[in-house]
Amino acid sequence: MKQRSCVVLAGANAARRVREEGLHPHQVATLVGASGGPKWLSISQLDRVLIGEFFRDREMPIATLGSSIGSFRNMCYATGNPLAALEKLEYGYINQTYASDRPTPGEVTAAGEKILQEVLGSTGADEVASNPVWQSHFVTVRGRGPLGSEKKLLLAPALLASALANAVSRSSLRAFWDRVVFHAGDQPAVTFANLTTVNTRLSADNVCPSVLASGSIPLVMAGVQTPPGAPAGNYRDGGITDYHFDLGFHHPQGLVLYPHFFPYLVPGWFDKSFRWRWVRGGAMQNVLLVAPSPQWVAKLPYGKIPDRDDFVKLTTEERLRYWNTVVEAGKSVAEDFFELWQTGAIADEMIEVGGNQAPHELALTA
Repeated sequence: MKQRSCVVLAGANAARRVREEGLHPHQVATLVGASGGPKWLSISQLDRVLIGEFFRDREMPIATLGSSIGSFRNMCYATGNPLAALEKLEYGYINQTYASDRPTPGEVTAAGEKILQEVLGSTGADEVASNPVWQSHFVTVRGRGPLGSEKKLLLAPALLASALANAVSRSSLRAFWDRVVFHAGDQPAVTFANLTTVNTRLSADNVCPSVLASGSIPLVMAGVQTPPGAPAGNYRDGGITDYHFDLGFHHPQGLVLYPHFFPYLVPGWFDKSFRWRWVRGGAMQNVLLVAPSPQWVAKLPYGKIPDRDDFVKLTTEERLRYWNTVVEAGKSVAEDFFELWQTGAIADEMIEVGGNQAPHELALTA
C-alpha cells in the first residue's frame, strides 16, 4: 500500500457508509474545525481542495462548527469567494509580525482584527451571516467573575482555578465559563448537550467580533467585550471548552467531516495532558477525520507542525521560512486526500475506529 501523506480515521457508521457507497460530498452534513492556531497551516492546502473541489457547487445546507482558528477557517468557507478568503487568511496569518518579542494582548488582538478585516472586506460579514448553504457556528466562551477581567492579577489565578477544577471534572467548567455559540439562521443547526450554552444569532455586525473572540487566548489576546446581539460580558477563545470538541453535540443527519491537524481529539484546552479524556472511537460513529500522517510530520523542519511557540523560539525569518515550507509540503496531504476520494481507494485505506480504541494509536501503526 502506498505510504500516504494523510490518514483517514472513520467511526463505525462512517466506515460502513463509505465502504457501501463510496465517499460523496452530499453525505456530509457537518464540517468541524479545531482550535490550534498555526497548526492549521499543515492543512491549509486541504482546505483549498475541500472548498475548491470536494464541496464545489454545493447546494445542500451544511453546518460548520469551529473554535479559534477553526472559526477563522470556517468563516472563509461561507464568504462569496472562499478560496480567495482562505488565501488571504493564510497570508495574513503567516506574515503577522510584532515590534517586540513579547507583544501585548492588545497588539495581538489588533493584528487578529486586521487579518479578519482583510479577509472579509466590505461584504464578507454579510455573506457569512446570510449564507443559505454554509451555516456557520462559531464557538466562544464568556468568562464568569474574574475570568471576565483583563487584569492579569485577577485573570491568571482564575484561569488556574478553572484548570484545577477541570482536572477533577470537565463538567466543573460550567462554574467558570459559559459557552456562547454564534450561529447562522433563526435556530442553530448544532446544539450541545454538555456545559452551559447560550446561542446567539449571527449578523453582519457580529461576525468579525465573534470570530475574533473565538480565537482570543486569555493572557495572549484581549477579550472581546459584548459582541453585538450577545449577552453582556467578555468573550474569549472557544477552545477553552471545545479545543477539538468531544463530539457531544447534536447536528444534522449525515457524516461529520473533520479536517484536522492531529489524528486525535482533545475535548477542551485544559485536557491536553489527560489522555484518558481524549475522544475514543465510540464517540466517532459518524465522523470521518482527515489528518496529516505521522510520517509526513516527521519529515517537516523540526519534525513538527507549526505552533505558537515558534513566535518565541524562532527569528521572524526562520519562522516565515518554516511556515511557508509547511504550507508547500501540505500540498501532498491535500493531493492524497483528493486521490483517495476520486479513486475510491478511501474505502480500503481508511482506518476504522470503534469502541474504546484510541485514534492516535491506530494512526501510528498504519
